[in-house]
Amino acid sequence: MKKIARRDKMKIYGDLLTILQYEINNEKIVLTRLQLKLNVPFDRLKQYLTELKDLDLIEDVTSPKLTEKGKEYISEYEKVLDFMRRMGLEYQK
Repeated sequence: MKKIARRDKMKIYGDLLTILQYEINNEKIVLTRLQLKLNVPFDRLKQYLTELKDLDLIEDVTSPKLTEKGKEYISEYEKVLDFMRRMGLEYQK
């Protein structure tokens, strides 16, 4: 069995918000699809969505949509990842 490396919250939030950004064209975002793409248990997905809502990065927990602050998080997150790549540091994929 292949062991999956642990991800920190910055990575999980970045992955989840990026998935939401790509799902923006769908009328309704299905939480099960988010769960599968993010590769987390459903109860943990709900916890992360609640945390993102509390941080004002998404609008709603049941049908999440990015806020402007969420879009800004993705932009800054990508800058951090780019900086780390340029410095020769590897961040979990």
